[in-house]
Amino acid sequence: MKQYLKGFLSFSLGIWLRAIIGFLSTPVISYLIVPEEFGRASMFTIVYNIALLLSLLGLDQSFVRYYYEQRDKSETFWNCLMPSVIFGMGISAAFIFFERPLSVLLYGKYYRWIGLLFALSLLTGILQRYNQLSIRMQKKGILFSTLDVVSSLGNFGGTVLFVLAVSGSFYAIVFGQMFGNISALVTGFLADRSSRRFSRLNLNLLRSFLKYGLPFVPSSLLYWLFSSIDRISLRQYSTFTEIGLYSAAFKIVSVMQLLQSGFTTFWIPVAYEKYELNNDSKEFFKKANTMVSAILFVAGIFVLGFKDLIFLLFAKSYREASYIAPFLILYPIMYTISETTVLGINFSKKTYWHIIITGFSALANFLGNTLLIPLLGARGAAVSTGLSYILFFTLRTVIAKKYYPVDFDLRRIYLCTSLTIVVATAGTFVRNHLFYGILCALAMLAILLIYRDAFSYIRHQLRKK
Repeated sequence: MKQYLKGFLSFSLGIWLRAIIGFLSTPVISYLIVPEEFGRASMFTIVYNIALLLSLLGLDQSFVRYYYEQRDKSETFWNCLMPSVIFGMGISAAFIFFERPLSVLLYGKYYRWIGLLFALSLLTGILQRYNQLSIRMQKKGILFSTLDVVSSLGNFGGTVLFVLAVSGSFYAIVFGQMFGNISALVTGFLADRSSRRFSRLNLNLLRSFLKYGLPFVPSSLLYWLFSSIDRISLRQYSTFTEIGLYSAAFKIVSVMQLLQSGFTTFWIPVAYEKYELNNDSKEFFKKANTMVSAILFVAGIFVLGFKDLIFLLFAKSYREASYIAPFLILYPIMYTISETTVLGINFSKKTYWHIIITGFSALANFLGNTLLIPLLGARGAAVSTGLSYILFFTLRTVIAKKYYPVDFDLRRIYLCTSLTIVVATAGTFVRNHLFYGILCALAMLAILLIYRDAFSYIRHQLRKK
């Protein structure tokens, strides 16, 4: 377990440096860009994400799944990358051709160059996806972390540069994203050229990759719908300002998403390699689940306890987002824990289950948003989203255990989930800071006691290290 902790730390280094950059840059950007423009940028991101999912054709998942089975890594890389780029170019052309109706659909009016921005964002996004996957699967944690830092600095620098040179519109956020992608692409290519020697397409290999990867497309689209229904519903029932506040509320969750990103980036290659070497590694997966659950629940309560202080750093127009954020903390917690319990579906290659699981979760989130947004606005969207991820975790866990039974300690997970819901409810609807602070402290103490064996083990390993 010690070598895995070391690997996790090497991959997480960039995640935490990116967190520091985000912690310093986000308040700065909040003074430069108003919530309404943040809302427009959020709608841009929704369309960008769905286009990226379609363009990848599930081949990014095939790259991860078959990486350790194929001897020629360059052949695997190019057979996944080239079809994604070609398909992405077709979607990019459609963005440019239908620029005006797309802009009117999203924003109610025409924004010039929006189609070209979508196209450029998409192509740089595809290249950056495989750029990081190549380094990730080689377990080059320090290099992977370096790309994270370069991308974050490029994103922040590009956004500020656009605001100062042009305007404080949502274009600035889009430009910053592209600049960050390009910066990371250049760095990754220069550092990892040896594993990207050009290779011709192998039709037999590509056929196998598509057979495995294509079922991920509808499931990924459903997951996109699942994770975007909140903003789509807010667009229908509310204003761009409300969407902007909701997007700002996600900034407090970004600390937890960094834990999520750091863990899943490291975990997926480790889990597949562990299974390939020894498919009877259930005790290892159980211990990993316990460690991850303990850390995430404590981190989640910690972030919720300091949410009001964090939002004091933002411009005053964003302060109300503090009461939108609490239930959103369940998203990274439940998703990340589910990554340790869903393995049975992926090991057995029963990927069609992802479609069913995400479909049910998306339907639940849609119904929740439809009921709660008219009553509570953005807070209602957050409540619905957070509770839907509990259902998502449950479905993933129950179905995966049928194919690869692991005796996960679900009783502790659901007990701590209940405590988190209590704290999130108070953080959303109660404005008594003393009462809320005491509640957070009690919940933290309870979780530390519930997972005392896990924290004792972690403390012992860190002392040895």
